[in-house]
Amino acid sequence: MHTDITIVKNIRDDAALRSSFNRLAEKTFDLNFENWYQNGYWKENYIPYAAVREGQVIANVSVNPMTFSENGILHHYIQLGTVMTDSAFRGQGLCRLLMEAVEKDWADRAEAIYLFANDTVLDFYPRFGFQRVQESRFFAPFSACTTDRSAVLVPMADPENRAALERAILSGVPQGSFDMVGNPGLILFYASQFLTENVWYLPAQNAWVIAEAEGDTLLLDAIFAPCPVDPREAAALLAGPFCERFPQAARSLSRLECGFTPAGADGADARSAEDSSAWKVLPLENDDDALFIKGKLAKTFAQEKRRFPILSHA
Repeated sequence: MHTDITIVKNIRDDAALRSSFNRLAEKTFDLNFENWYQNGYWKENYIPYAAVREGQVIANVSVNPMTFSENGILHHYIQLGTVMTDSAFRGQGLCRLLMEAVEKDWADRAEAIYLFANDTVLDFYPRFGFQRVQESRFFAPFSACTTDRSAVLVPMADPENRAALERAILSGVPQGSFDMVGNPGLILFYASQFLTENVWYLPAQNAWVIAEAEGDTLLLDAIFAPCPVDPREAAALLAGPFCERFPQAARSLSRLECGFTPAGADGADARSAEDSSAWKVLPLENDDDALFIKGKLAKTFAQEKRRFPILSHA
């Protein structure tokens, strides 16, 4: 059925196939990976499985080997991403062909396979044995620190700043009870393109943070530091300088949302439930970025309150 199609398992260093891959990604997701490649952040752990016909990429499933620390224990998963088929070739089983090739190569090399899907394909992935799983959101109130306003914005347009962030990622320790280990290429996919004015350095904690604001809420996407940092303390140090730099943001940020699973949010926090600074955990309702898991990890997510770090999405 697919005799004229070849599965090419790594197109990164093939300029012609990479260009074709980018054209399909632009048409499908409005994404282009060329700057990421040219900046040297497309590492060996982003592996497209591309269906190629007459020299053109017509479908793709990308493999992302991921390592996570769960309370100090390392786990190895496979995240699938950039799942796409050219509109002229849909309905021909190409996605199944690629998914089967991925499972053949990786099923025995990881504890689970997972992906994030938008609302147009929520009924699609269960056909491949994936289970939709509920993630959680983590909120806490905080007050801006008035005595330390030393937080510094670090623009990512500067290659030297990106190199400094990469070093911080590689030398950092896990900052939550369920956190991605290393993987600077994926973090810099975001920081070098979409979050270029959202990276800060906190001298008081020797910490790098990536943050956004929405109304009165500070969205703390990630922390990178050589020692554990309480996200509430990082938010307090960041809030004042953040609002000075971005006056269009809320003048008074008072609520924190953590973009990863903070330590203690599962109930092990030393702060009591009556403590006003304790974490509030809510279900993450988002049909446009729904989590699907194949493997034992699905049961763990169903039993425990956690989320994949927002900047670990591939």
